[in-house]
Amino acid sequence: MGERLDRALKMTPQQIIDTLTVWRRRGGDKLTILGGEPTLHPFYVDSIKAAAAIGYGHVITTTNAQQPARKKFAKLAPSDFAYIQVSLDGGGPATHDAVRGPGTFDIAMDTTAELCARGFDTRIICTVNKANEPDVLNLLTIADDIGASLVKFHVFSTIGTGHGNPAMAMTPPEWVSFCNRLEAVALEHRTRVWFQPTYAHRDDMNRYAAAGYQGCIGRTLDRISIFPDGRAYVCSYLFDTDSYFARMNGNQVVLNRETGTNEFDLFTLPLVDSACGGCKSAACFGGCPAEEIVMGASSCSQYPDIVPVCRLWKSSAKPE
Repeated sequence: MGERLDRALKMTPQQIIDTLTVWRRRGGDKLTILGGEPTLHPFYVDSIKAAAAIGYGHVITTTNAQQPARKKFAKLAPSDFAYIQVSLDGGGPATHDAVRGPGTFDIAMDTTAELCARGFDTRIICTVNKANEPDVLNLLTIADDIGASLVKFHVFSTIGTGHGNPAMAMTPPEWVSFCNRLEAVALEHRTRVWFQPTYAHRDDMNRYAAAGYQGCIGRTLDRISIFPDGRAYVCSYLFDTDSYFARMNGNQVVLNRETGTNEFDLFTLPLVDSACGGCKSAACFGGCPAEEIVMGASSCSQYPDIVPVCRLWKSSAKPE
């Protein structure tokens, strides 16, 4: 992601309108505005207003909640969003500021508290890694105190050795252990708590299936991510690979046949053949086709008691 963010490409106003219009006509109703930091875009406020005018019923945004974002939100109302997600990299200044810069955690908390006080449905999301795992559960107490409606945890993960950043990334067993601890702690808090299972012990798969898990969400084309260069992805796990689903060409959507792997072909494969080549649990519904591309191996091939769960699927850490 670093290289893509460093390029800092921005959609033009016409690109924004074309993209919003095309996907609304194809049935899109839920829109999430992402970045980098989306509030830095010069037409951010106009884009939020345009989305509603074009007919999107649910407009969501993710933000770092720094001062530029705070100024943009001052020009918007709670009715402009279904909810706002504040992205954090730790449960306190020590871990968050090590990634985002000195003072950024306190600013983000002030902005988050202000949004809650103004009546915005405000949520906190945090990517958990080895460095911040000891303090990220502090976010549950903070959410209770300021009135955030939900805290959601994602994982920065690796499989085996030689992939990702082993100093920071959590292995599948480490993440499963964290999720088990989260489910116990969540019961002590008022705020709703979700997490990205990503991996599970085989014995837990029936529980996830009972909660609605039906395998790889990518094959349903449930969500599309559009980048300023026109690439359209189905799965966020594959961002910055060449396996994108399609490309925007003006107001047309052109299926990707330029690269060796297309997301649509990749994600429909588990319908007939498991992604790992031999399934240990029918409830995994064919596994995660993206794992081998990103990590070079499937989690279930490396860890005998672990099976993959689609990263686009979220689970509640307690009854709702």
